[in-house]
Amino acid sequence: MEKKINFTFKKHERLRKQSDFKRVFDSGKSLGGVTVAFYFVSNNIDYPRAGFIASKKISKRAVDRNRAKRLMREVFRLNKHKLKPVDIIFIARKGILGKKYYDVESDFLKLAKKADILREK
Repeated sequence: MEKKINFTFKKHERLRKQSDFKRVFDSGKSLGGVTVAFYFVSNNIDYPRAGFIASKKISKRAVDRNRAKRLMREVFRLNKHKLKPVDIIFIARKGILGKKYYDVESDFLKLAKKADILREK
């Protein structure tokens, strides 16, 4: 029987505590692409968790920062089943402005493959 893939993004899959963010930044590794950069560290849970940052450096307009976070959340939500159990913090880069979903997704998947955080099929 095939395992059903869950494409929701539940509260327990989010990094919400400052201590979680600090742990990932302090002991994690980082990679950067054109649209996103991310810090990651393995966790002791059976599933990946994510946090998202879009600072005023990428745009002064809140609407642009919110769109960037929505794009990154969607990339994580639809690809989390491909990831090993890691805590990951997505950071928007200026290159994300004006990009479509598939641009951000391809950038993330290329970086994730390089970071070796993708599961084997």
